[in-house]
Amino acid sequence: MERLSIKLTDYILTKGVITESEYEIYQYGFQRFLELSINIICSIIIAILLNMKLECIAFFFFFIPLRSYAGGFHMEHYLSCLFLSCLSLTGILCIVKYFSATLPLSCVLYFISLAVIKIIGSVNHPNRSVDKEDNLFFNKRANIILLASLIIFAIFLLSNNTRYLFLEALVFTLMSVSLIIGKIQYS
Repeated sequence: MERLSIKLTDYILTKGVITESEYEIYQYGFQRFLELSINIICSIIIAILLNMKLECIAFFFFFIPLRSYAGGFHMEHYLSCLFLSCLSLTGILCIVKYFSATLPLSCVLYFISLAVIKIIGSVNHPNRSVDKEDNLFFNKRANIILLASLIIFAIFLLSNNTRYLFLEALVFTLMSVSLIIGKIQYS
């Protein structure tokens, strides 16, 4: 992705669209755009192959906001990250598709994961400098997301929607594991 983003940035630089001083910003932007695009395409393919489009959307509905503010473990290289992300998504969707969990199991998984996420708090990557004020903001946002997820969990519980209850519990389990690994690795 880096080489392709460099070629794209070199191209728009030679065309006079950007200046030398903007080069790094555009190269970084192109690289992130390309990586995100590949992630989205892979996720769509996984959702279509498993015939679980709504479950895939629900997965990301729970995962992305919490991951954005709580952080967690990050792979060193993009391809490793892509592979682990696809494996995590596929694994959770397959578990939801082929196994059904009892209400108590989903509740136990969810509440243990919720407690772990709350106790550990935000885990910052060493390459991303975060000051105390930023960390407070991230924790506050993560708490809002946790409260919203709790309300959604209660709605699933009251409507006896065991499939999405189990999905939410598994996503939170994944998130808590990511936070534990990140805390160990970055401490």
